[in-house]
Amino acid sequence: MRTSLRSLTPKLLAASTATLAGLPLLAQDSPYDLEKAGWYVRTGAYIQMGMKLSVNRTGPGSAPTPGIYDNGYVQPDISQRAQGLTWNWGYTDPGQVANGQLQYSRVDNLATVGSLNGFKDPSLFGPEILVGFDFYQFEMLRKDTHFGFELGFRQGRYSGSDQATVGSDVIQQRDAYDLGGITPPLPPYSGSFAVPGPMISLTPQPQAPVASRATSSLATSFASDFYTARVGAWMTYPLTPKWDLEASLGFTSIYAQGNATFIQSTTYTNPAIPSTVQSVQTSSGDWLPGGYLQVRGEYRVLPWLGIYAGLEVAYNGAFQLNGLGYEAKFDFGANYGGSAGLQFSF
Repeated sequence: MRTSLRSLTPKLLAASTATLAGLPLLAQDSPYDLEKAGWYVRTGAYIQMGMKLSVNRTGPGSAPTPGIYDNGYVQPDISQRAQGLTWNWGYTDPGQVANGQLQYSRVDNLATVGSLNGFKDPSLFGPEILVGFDFYQFEMLRKDTHFGFELGFRQGRYSGSDQATVGSDVIQQRDAYDLGGITPPLPPYSGSFAVPGPMISLTPQPQAPVASRATSSLATSFASDFYTARVGAWMTYPLTPKWDLEASLGFTSIYAQGNATFIQSTTYTNPAIPSTVQSVQTSSGDWLPGGYLQVRGEYRVLPWLGIYAGLEVAYNGAFQLNGLGYEAKFDFGANYGGSAGLQFSF
């Protein structure tokens, strides 16, 4: 059966009309119309500056205590000097046992490094991503202004090290305590105040002191990851059809997870005093709450795609790690920075 062109013409016209009528429905699937749903995603990079990193002594140096030495101690026990003996003593090295005595020594007047402030610039750089929702629209200065909320995440890492050296003239005080014929437990040994144990003399026998020049150094390395979460409110004001001025204000919390290594070494010009090295590594994590204010400019390349750049100020607390009587402190305080990237609207 043959179909004439005349009979097909009405059907083609009807199909064309239906297709044209359906174009607005197809357009609703375009990014331009989806943008009116009010969601957006910003993704880019940020830099954060103005923080401080330093290492300081956690407390003032203490005066020498009688009976406390660099290699042990001899203190009264619970009997309070009964018969001039004590079980509250300890020592660290087998070489301290000689001629029926325990030999102790302590270096006095030793100067140590007080602080470190030469770490490289403690700034953070890394990726960021934020999700926002257009909650409310109103008119300001005859232009449609948008207000909403945002939730974001950032990640950054810092690592650095510093060291310093100080010199001083020192005196090594030396005392000996009579063992009273006992064989001391192998070192390291530590007696206690209340628990009985082997007893030695509580009376020191002063030995000839040793003078020397000392050089003490402190080296500290610090490394930490910083994970930032922020939630806040934002407002957008259109300057032109392509340019928007935006601002965000909200709460931010940084989780810091880091470690620090402290190494303290001391050398002496007099070989009669042995050099010493102490080292400790510590790690910890902590939350640092605070707030932020950001001002941005956005240029719309397409109705659903924009390029943003912004400046911000923020405030957070300090992250601290302790070791060897020192504290490494990464202090955010009042800091500042910027960010830039792409914004996708839905």
